[in-house]
Amino acid sequence: MGIVVAAPRLADACAVCTSGRDDESNTAFLISTIFLSLLPLAALGTLVFVLWRRIRALETESGVAEAPSPSAPIA
Repeated sequence: MGIVVAAPRLADACAVCTSGRDDESNTAFLISTIFLSLLPLAALGTLVFVLWRRIRALETESGVAEAPSPSAPIA
């Protein structure tokens, strides 16, 4: 039983034991975290922008965007 309890210490098996010691690793983790956090936001923003442009183009083609303004005199 004593060997099983001491085994992680002997093998240095803890995944986060050395995470705060290496600046290069910390920088890599930080950059990848920022990238993976911003990626869905960028994808969603791109989708909204493309749809907005497509809707504007369709409105321009159909003439909806060229409707007379309410202040124009009616003949």
